[in-house]
Amino acid sequence: MSTTISQAESARIESAIQAAVSGSWEEFAKLTDEPFPNDASMKEQFEDSYPRLKQARGNWQMTSDIGIVPEDGTRVITVILKAPPNVDIVLTLHSTSDRDDSAISIWTFFQQLNLDD
Repeated sequence: MSTTISQAESARIESAIQAAVSGSWEEFAKLTDEPFPNDASMKEQFEDSYPRLKQARGNWQMTSDIGIVPEDGTRVITVILKAPPNVDIVLTLHSTSDRDDSAISIWTFFQQLNLDD
């Protein structure tokens, strides 16, 4: 099992970021292959986070990490967009595999304070 982001996962991450930058909840919501556990909560996370990304105008540093779930080999992908001065946007996805036909679901999209800057 690969611990690098696949092409399908990378494309989904990029699409989620672009939907957020454009402020389109409808486009963002279409990008999850499994329904959100709580639509209202996810929409609230989106509405809180997308203005920050829009304001950053692409001026962010993106890092990512992949954790493999031992029980089933699925992948939890955490993407952090460091958007100065001190707020990071965290996007968490779940992917069934590193193959192109993987089911990819969005789990979280929230802001976190970064006091390291």
